[in-house]
Amino acid sequence: MILYSKSGKVRELTFRLGELNIITGSSRTGKSIILDIVDFCLGRDDAPVSVGPITRTVEWVAVLLQLPDTRAFVARRLPAKGKKSVSTAMLEFGSALRPLPYERLANNCDSDELRQQLGRRIGLGDVRSEPQPGSLQTPFAVHLGHAVPLCLQNQDEITTRSILFHRQGERDGGARLTSTLPYFLGAVGEDQAQKQHGLTTARRLLRRRQQDLKVAEIADGDIDAHLHQLLAQARTAALISADDEFDSREALIDALREAVRFPPPATGEEHSHTERTAALQERRTQLRAKLDEIGEQRQFLIRQEAAEDSYTQVVQRGISRLHAIDLLPDTGSHAEDMACPLCGSDLPQPDHAVEDMQRTLKDLRGQLTSVHTVRPRREQTLRELTDQADTAREELRGVEGALNALAELEASRNRFRAQAEEQAFLRGRIDAHLSQLPDTGDTYEGSLLQLRSAAAFAQAQVDDLEAELDTDAMQDRLDHALNYISTDMTAYAQTLNLEHSKRSIRLDVRKLTVLADSDDGIVPLLRIGSGENWVGYHLVAHLALHRYFTLHQRPVPRMLLLDQVTQPFYPSEVAKDSGNPDLIRSDADRNTVRGMFELMYRFTNDLAPNFQLIVSDHANLSDQWYQDCVRYNWRNGDALVPQAWIDEHTN
Repeated sequence: MILYSKSGKVRELTFRLGELNIITGSSRTGKSIILDIVDFCLGRDDAPVSVGPITRTVEWVAVLLQLPDTRAFVARRLPAKGKKSVSTAMLEFGSALRPLPYERLANNCDSDELRQQLGRRIGLGDVRSEPQPGSLQTPFAVHLGHAVPLCLQNQDEITTRSILFHRQGERDGGARLTSTLPYFLGAVGEDQAQKQHGLTTARRLLRRRQQDLKVAEIADGDIDAHLHQLLAQARTAALISADDEFDSREALIDALREAVRFPPPATGEEHSHTERTAALQERRTQLRAKLDEIGEQRQFLIRQEAAEDSYTQVVQRGISRLHAIDLLPDTGSHAEDMACPLCGSDLPQPDHAVEDMQRTLKDLRGQLTSVHTVRPRREQTLRELTDQADTAREELRGVEGALNALAELEASRNRFRAQAEEQAFLRGRIDAHLSQLPDTGDTYEGSLLQLRSAAAFAQAQVDDLEAELDTDAMQDRLDHALNYISTDMTAYAQTLNLEHSKRSIRLDVRKLTVLADSDDGIVPLLRIGSGENWVGYHLVAHLALHRYFTLHQRPVPRMLLLDQVTQPFYPSEVAKDSGNPDLIRSDADRNTVRGMFELMYRFTNDLAPNFQLIVSDHANLSDQWYQDCVRYNWRNGDALVPQAWIDEHTN
């Protein structure tokens, strides 16, 4: 591994191939970043490097990889400040290749090409992986990026019980591992992978053909029911005569098409109708006003007549009182005619009382005569007003009748318009339905036959591919691989004395977890307690997998990077920083830690020189075999990034 500073300085870390390599040291010395740099250099776009000395001082990171027939030098420039990912890379091949100097670093490919070229060098062909049934994923090409998660375990992953593999918890991470593990285990060969892809495609096509046929057959079965429903509605709307009968589907469709062409009734508004209504309403108003005026005049005359009757009665009472004066002789108007009107004797002076009474009686009689003279004219006027009122009422009744007739006509027209709108809506519905109907003639029958033929052909293709692709044999190979791995997992778990390891320990490739058989049934890793067990089962699962990959020449990198495998056994940061196993909580824990490293040591020796194991940890055991495996001990100021680099780039 090589780091290139922003000023061109180089920091190179060397590891031994085919052996256990240990990086020990205190906290915050850069041990965990080793795994992140390898992940990045093997094609990951997201740069998993935390902000710190690396980002402040380092410009490029690189790895020199030993491949089966050559070497590969991969360099990646860290993303600029504010960015989290980069897709460019530098890739060089050569059998005697050495780390390149800073001046020669330059991007010459992208991350996709990087993964493809490295994948082909380790045996990854043009393989497509099919997602599990029911998955929403689409088929994808298997590349190096799917094998790398099998080779890395950072400190957050190795101590959890919920996930087993690197980046399993990311979006689609678990689904892709589930889809690709059967291939990496050899249960699905490259030719079988291609056939499996063809089978999946053929099954997908078969489902489409069957769905198309089903829809067509259902539509064909429902055609008559829909057509008769439309016929009933057309008859209700008077688009089709209720007496018409149809002896075939074609005749019924023709009738419905004729109903669509049914001429819409005229629904235009007649202006004369509106104008006539307005004129009649105006005339009604005038007549009502005239009747009111006539009524007021008649009331006035009637009140006047009543007043005259009262006046006449008063006058007649006055005349009656003075009527006796007619019995007296006329005294004349001379002074010498002064005699008493009753006895006839001479009076000393004239008596004017009788004269005044006679004059009054005369006036009253004159007034009564004038009243009798006016009454005939008033009565004539009342008769004329009554005639006028009768004439106006008669005309008003005619106007009201005309308005009622016009209102009934308007209501009839509204009903007519509503029916016209209903007919128009139904015509549109019928037309839309008929336009969606398939041709019911020979062409339609031919299309049904075509759909049936296409479905049958797709079924035949699926049957042929299923015959060629022996799924039972694939499952047998997968079961064989898992049983092989289970044997090693059980042995490793018993070596570490893990909980529930007395019986069988196995890998669940569908749920990506570890399963342990116990007296109480099957126990998944999620239900096994303590961090020591979680780390232990992660370790035994990955060692057993890589032993299988290595012995069976599977296209998976022959390396495994583990970070902080002993962290559950240290009680404090002081103990971590010291790395002294004597500070571990108990003798049992010390023995467990030693046992894990002894297992890893024997594992690499057993597979040597074909497998490389790199472990970064706080532990620093005193055993000689352990010290022989230590490549770097970062304590007392030593770290991944030299202090001189940090000082040089400190603002």
